[in-house]
Amino acid sequence: MNKIIYIFTFLILLSCVSEKQRKINSLQVKLLNLTQNSLEMNPQKVADAYHGFKENLILVRNCVDTLENQFNQRMNNYKGLKKACPQFSGAYKLTKKNLESQSIQIQNFKKDIKNKLIPSDSVFYYMELEEKNIQKIADDVINLMELYEFINAVNDSLYEPIKKYAENICSNKEV
Repeated sequence: MNKIIYIFTFLILLSCVSEKQRKINSLQVKLLNLTQNSLEMNPQKVADAYHGFKENLILVRNCVDTLENQFNQRMNNYKGLKKACPQFSGAYKLTKKNLESQSIQIQNFKKDIKNKLIPSDSVFYYMELEEKNIQKIADDVINLMELYEFINAVNDSLYEPIKKYAENICSNKEV
């Protein structure tokens, strides 16, 4: 009978430990996925879009005196890059730093549990804190991805037409 009690107790303890490990591993996988998603974004592409925006804006200011209604609407949409590109750059750097810090934090948390530096009754409290931190980072990555897609969509659809329109007007003025 004692053997059964010992085996039962051992299984319960083993399942508690593995549950903690499963949760931590799950958090690490989620963090790894977030890191992978953020690495798929190309900050240089955003910088190039912003540089192209500035060049086109100078070209439009120097060459275009009157705006057609359709061109005016395109320019208003294109001017969204003025705020979006710097916002992306700042948010990207911050998110990258948060991902790195959280990854280190999770590794340290895992070591603390392994070395029994955190009382077992407090582990789930700390686990919740780490889950909230990772969820906040996940929300930030999603917002960053949406901003990245917006910048690329606007740049891909409006850079060339605005540049060609302004260059065409400039060349007509020179003649």
